[in-house]
Amino acid sequence: MHALVARQRRWLLAQASALCRNPADAEDLTQETIVRFLSTFGKVSQLPDDNICASWLVTTLTHCFYDQLRKQRTRERSASELARQALAVDPEPPARPLYERVSDEQFSSAVQALSPAARTTFELHARGRKYKEIAEELGIQEGTVAKRLHDARSRLRKLLDPLIQLGEN
Repeated sequence: MHALVARQRRWLLAQASALCRNPADAEDLTQETIVRFLSTFGKVSQLPDDNICASWLVTTLTHCFYDQLRKQRTRERSASELARQALAVDPEPPARPLYERVSDEQFSSAVQALSPAARTTFELHARGRKYKEIAEELGIQEGTVAKRLHDARSRLRKLLDPLIQLGEN
């Protein structure tokens, strides 16, 4: 079990870094995910196969990230509320984070607008698959996977940016 965690730690940290954009938060997120993995699977006689464990890890990492965002939002709201009460003035509401300005439906619609090849590659990566696994499954080179993901992200940015701009007004 510890060998699996050791093998997956670097990949998990990379996933966390992509979500958090902050090394300290990414490290905390990775540690929390590993602790949950060990408490969940620590007493089982045999672990599920590596793909199932990797899926479990990335799903748990994502859930921990959302928990972290909720806690952060709660702290920010509490601090904002205290500041507002101290000033006894109604300040402008804080700007919503960019990811909150796009609904799930809008994001899904943008993903559907991707080319079939880019969409498939993006969805496999979003499920936690590594570049190598995606390349093997689709019968393409890892470099092609990287290019498709880059193109998919760029396209999604172009599709979603007007929606984000609308949310700022």
